[in-house]
Amino acid sequence: MNNTRKWLLYPLFIIGVTAFFIYYLFPSDKIKNFITVHVNKTYPGITIAVDHVTPAFPLGLRLYNVNFYHTNDPLFRMEQIKIAPGLLSLFRSKINFSFKGSAYTGMLDGKGEFTKNTPEVMIDGTLSGIRIKEISAIKDVIGRNISGVLDGNFTYRNKKESKNNLKAQLIISNGQLELVTPLLQLESLAFKKITAELAMKNMNLNIKKCIINGDQMGGSISGSVTLKNPPGQSYLKLSGTIKPHPLFLEKLGNDLPKNLLPKNIFGKNGVHIRIYGTLDTPRLFLN
Repeated sequence: MNNTRKWLLYPLFIIGVTAFFIYYLFPSDKIKNFITVHVNKTYPGITIAVDHVTPAFPLGLRLYNVNFYHTNDPLFRMEQIKIAPGLLSLFRSKINFSFKGSAYTGMLDGKGEFTKNTPEVMIDGTLSGIRIKEISAIKDVIGRNISGVLDGNFTYRNKKESKNNLKAQLIISNGQLELVTPLLQLESLAFKKITAELAMKNMNLNIKKCIINGDQMGGSISGSVTLKNPPGQSYLKLSGTIKPHPLFLEKLGNDLPKNLLPKNIFGKNGVHIRIYGTLDTPRLFLN
């Protein structure tokens, strides 16, 4: 019995010592530099900064304080992320991997695939519990403040035939949106839920569907945004409908201009709106 215990302890001891040296002698700086240099070369305009890297068992890497930038402007920050490759795929031309990390008090996880010696990559991921008010890049792009909790899923494809292609289905709950231009005396809109279906290719953002369930009004909008640098010059081409809630219209009372009386413009299906111009100088039209 004692001999059996010894034979069991020896391999456990060797495994423990090996794990100890792998962890404490892990070349964190070299791997960190490899990751940052590879990303910066493969994706022009996108840079990544990593504080440090540690091994993740049974096989993988854990990156801490990961920051993504676009032409030096902050895009997204993650407190930490674990990346683990598929073991069998390491011997193939295409490597599969999974990832899971924390960001803005929420979580991001998913899987992906990249081809060796090429910039081609495919990623499928989910978002949950992301506090979007803390993401400065969103405010920079839309030019307005927005708060709430973000959930959803996304796919990213970077292939030669399609170039950059990002699709997402998102839900933002219990937040507030600063409007592009004041509407019915509102400069911001409190909402219970915003659901959106988006697609982006190169610098063109296609809003396929965006439905807003607000405290003062509801509505839907679709269209396109041609992203520019600086973001304030991004061009808007949006249309949709808005439908103020009856209680909100009652509160407006006599403050509502006579030529915008609810009975004249707000029918059963609401009123049609169009938004054109840039983020800095948008123009709103009511039909």
